[in-house]
Amino acid sequence: MNILTFLAMLILVITIITLVFGIIAYFLYKTREKQKKQKLQEKNYEEVLNEVGGKYIFFE
Repeated sequence: MNILTFLAMLILVITIITLVFGIIAYFLYKTREKQKKQKLQEKNYEEVLNEVGGKYIFFE
């Protein structure tokens, strides 16, 4: 086996592995962001005020 062929094959394999890891990391990132959105649902002032049932909310 020629050294040039070996190095070309090595570069090809490393490139393919890098692309596969990048795609996997992207999908893991998207699922983590989706879970974070579902877990963290921000409420506005009016929703919190209705839950408390008071006229005003004072922060300490």
